[in-house]
Amino acid sequence: MSYPFLRAATQLSVLRRYSTSRACPSHAKLPSSKEIRQRFLDFFIGENGHQFVRSSSVVPFSDPTIAFVNAGMNQFKNVFLGTADAPYPRVANSQKCVRVGGKHNDIGVVGTDGYHHTFFEMLGNWSFGDYFKAEACDMAWRLLRDGYGIDTRRLYVTYFGGDEAMGLPADIECRDIWASLGVSPERIIPFGASDNFWEMGNSGPCGPCSEIHIDHSDHFLDTEHRRHFVNAGRPDLTEVWNLVFVQHSRSLDNGKICNLPQQHVDTGLGLERLVSHLQGKSSNYDTDLFMPLIQHIHKVTGKFEYSGVYDIRNEKFELDTAYRLLADHSRMITACLSDGMFPSQNHKLRRVLRRSLSLSERIFDCPTLVRQLIPLVVESLGETYPEMEKKLSDTTLIIQHEEESYRKLCSNLRSESRTLLGKFSYLDEADLVNHPGLAHALTEIQRLKTKEHVIELSGNLIHKMYDTYGLDEDLLIRIAENENLQLDLNGYESYSKHLKDGAKLELALRLQESLNSSFDLKQDLNHINVCPTRNEYKYNYTFNLERGMYDIPQLNTKITSIVPIGNSLCHVVTEKSNFYFESGGQQSDKGRLRLAKDTSKEYEIKQVVEHDGFILHTIENNAPTTELSIGNEIILTVDANRRSSNIMHHTATHLLNSVARKVLQVPICQRSSFVGEKGLKLELAVCSPSIEISHVEQIELEIRKLIQQNAPIRTRICNARDLNFDQIITIPGEVYPERNLRVIEIGNNLSTELCCGTHAQSTAELQDFCITNLVQTKPGCYAFHAIAGLSAVKATLLGKQISNDVNQLKDDMDKQLIQNMANIETRMQRLKNVLLVGSENNINLPYVTRQRCLEIIHDLYKRLKEHTRESLRKFIDMEMGNLQQEKPLQSHPFIVHFLESSFILEEVQLIKATRHFTDRPILVISITDDQVKARATVPEANVNQHFDAQKWTAVVANVFKSKVFAPKGQNAAHVCNMRSRKVQTLQFEGLLERALKEASEFARKNMQ
Repeated sequence: MSYPFLRAATQLSVLRRYSTSRACPSHAKLPSSKEIRQRFLDFFIGENGHQFVRSSSVVPFSDPTIAFVNAGMNQFKNVFLGTADAPYPRVANSQKCVRVGGKHNDIGVVGTDGYHHTFFEMLGNWSFGDYFKAEACDMAWRLLRDGYGIDTRRLYVTYFGGDEAMGLPADIECRDIWASLGVSPERIIPFGASDNFWEMGNSGPCGPCSEIHIDHSDHFLDTEHRRHFVNAGRPDLTEVWNLVFVQHSRSLDNGKICNLPQQHVDTGLGLERLVSHLQGKSSNYDTDLFMPLIQHIHKVTGKFEYSGVYDIRNEKFELDTAYRLLADHSRMITACLSDGMFPSQNHKLRRVLRRSLSLSERIFDCPTLVRQLIPLVVESLGETYPEMEKKLSDTTLIIQHEEESYRKLCSNLRSESRTLLGKFSYLDEADLVNHPGLAHALTEIQRLKTKEHVIELSGNLIHKMYDTYGLDEDLLIRIAENENLQLDLNGYESYSKHLKDGAKLELALRLQESLNSSFDLKQDLNHINVCPTRNEYKYNYTFNLERGMYDIPQLNTKITSIVPIGNSLCHVVTEKSNFYFESGGQQSDKGRLRLAKDTSKEYEIKQVVEHDGFILHTIENNAPTTELSIGNEIILTVDANRRSSNIMHHTATHLLNSVARKVLQVPICQRSSFVGEKGLKLELAVCSPSIEISHVEQIELEIRKLIQQNAPIRTRICNARDLNFDQIITIPGEVYPERNLRVIEIGNNLSTELCCGTHAQSTAELQDFCITNLVQTKPGCYAFHAIAGLSAVKATLLGKQISNDVNQLKDDMDKQLIQNMANIETRMQRLKNVLLVGSENNINLPYVTRQRCLEIIHDLYKRLKEHTRESLRKFIDMEMGNLQQEKPLQSHPFIVHFLESSFILEEVQLIKATRHFTDRPILVISITDDQVKARATVPEANVNQHFDAQKWTAVVANVFKSKVFAPKGQNAAHVCNMRSRKVQTLQFEGLLERALKEASEFARKNMQ
């Protein structure tokens, strides 16, 4: 494809931009951003033999070192490291990138200048062991000069000038290549590692780089003067292209730099900056990538027009910066949400989104402004990145959900929190909403500054700001800048690494000691011919239909190492293992280890962990283990009951994850999961104000249907490059291997997930499924608890039984068959106890059944209390009248009584009960809504040194751990009350029996 207009348009745009004295033809057409992007792809793909590879998601895959894909290099990191195969020798594309936090962080300056962004597109071309520096420089120069028609007199190139501390010399080869292409020596400038040595993080692929800078000013011919502004942060002389020569890798452990197996090329041409130059604009925000967004903001809000002001002293600076921030952030938010990232999963994304919502309301008085900008972003970028168009509906729903959550949080801000906004003007509402511990953090910082004269926050204090107070890196940097504090970030990294790796390093050291080694564990084990444990046997099992569980073959193997852990435990490392170690949310197996030569020698395996490919079986380090030694032949036996439950619960977790999305019909993101023998827990971020009981019922019903269908479950092994991630459920930010990924497929597109866990071979093996609880863990996040297998069968049957009991109780009330109200109260209380605390006593019940039954019981309580409220005195009078007949004075000189009618009363005045007995001492105990009270009255004739109302009531108060008091104006010896005390339902019967017994014994012993 030819682009003859690009050269002419570029020349004209430069004249428009930097000259007011030259006339330009009004009909000249400037290239659009789409045309500029396409010209890059056509040049490398059509003219220089590169293959197109679609942009990766901005959510990093299998890379825990970064929060976002921040460069085109990220998706090929494992290729550079040699742990993955290159898709093609030469590749080109346009990669979505986000830079918010971390080593490459642009958010602090976004909006304040014209060329930094949180989201940007990186036009890139790569060579994987194919061409290198000479070809990369030549193609870049030809594209800029001939393809885009840029005057080369505006271009400067830089190269790596060497770094003594890193032990790397200057890249003279690169300098000579640029000279051979006709670049004059004064335009070839060396810089140090901070500018011309590229690293994607604290470790990993790296190498010298060569940058191409464009001079936008009309003084570009004054080379001697202008060359000094290269890399000086000038908006009129900016870097546009970076050619990275990936030939090294930095070690995570010691920071040393070594050579990679192959030499690669990674180049990144910033589309936004290139478009700005080719369209003759002084700022990226003036291009067709941003202006439609800025114009829409003005159209919707009616605020003052955007003026393009960057001078902080200008009164329009704040408004124009808000325009730019919203335009930039809406692009970043769209890219992240359309790639499956959730605000609740990534606090940096949530901060950007809430900052945008704050600007929308505070500056533009339009709370829904962000949501309105998303379709315009999709219109601009959707053709290049189809996932944006595909996920537009989901993106809109997520933002709407966040709007509602943010509005609620803002309305709940306390007055003292709002005071912070006045005291610390650099903060805004979004900071307070996102960081509940901010006030405490600022208080501590102020204390350290005034009392201890701290001017630098140490590594452990920075960790406290993050871990205890919940601040993020960007906010802490902003606070430090405004409070004139230095941050010991290197100290923080060292402190965090020590905390994170402490246990792992300790384990490694113990393993090394056990093998008499002193260097790297894995290398040393290999050196003495100890190979990592073969663990594929954990997937060998079959379903036993008759037993309803799985048969797991025993495994014969040898011990390769024994690692003592304190005085009571030790780890046993073996050649092979059929045990599942804890990973992927699934708990580890338990089982037994026996000596092959003497099977009577048996040891319980309590836990299994993995370290650098070695499986460690934890057993008790008691006297019999002295018989274990390296080289022993042993037999490993997995606990089949535990493993069977784990298998069923893991497959049930996948079904729940998939069916919940189908039923709820809203954007959902998995936050975490746990699979254990007693059940599963799946936490989901859900863009819905609530999950109704009808939803839970439908989810449960759908999963049971799938179990009845006996859908097959397949395991497929493949590499990451072979997968279509649009069709697979993954956890954003989860680390997956590049190769040998296990894909679990259930039925015909019922569920597809990456998973290393153990799974059933068909859905029928689950037998039954039951959701036992649903808990909202935080706004928009819900944790499902569920069970499968025989446990679910039992729970379903028990649920039906209890449901029948509750319905029978309702029928009895409706038909007025129950005459004794205390009896009906007792029945309701017992059923309520089972429903509320059954799970605490290992009684599983279906969540839907429990909630529906509780609703019925609540309604029955309400009906009883309404009825009781009208006849309160009647019930008490009736009960006490019956008591008078049953217990005449002659045979019962005192009364100790539990007021049974109190069960069904909202409030009880015990004076109504005690006034029936004026002829003898009486003590009455009641309970209402789990609140226990007591009252005693003793006639004057019965009071003595050892017995009166106060002493008598104190006996009961002691049982319930309460206190006593006399009614106002009364003599405590004659009338005394026990203060109400809340008692757990399950404990009440036992305490009541004790109180009645002790009160009776006290009266018998002390009455004269």
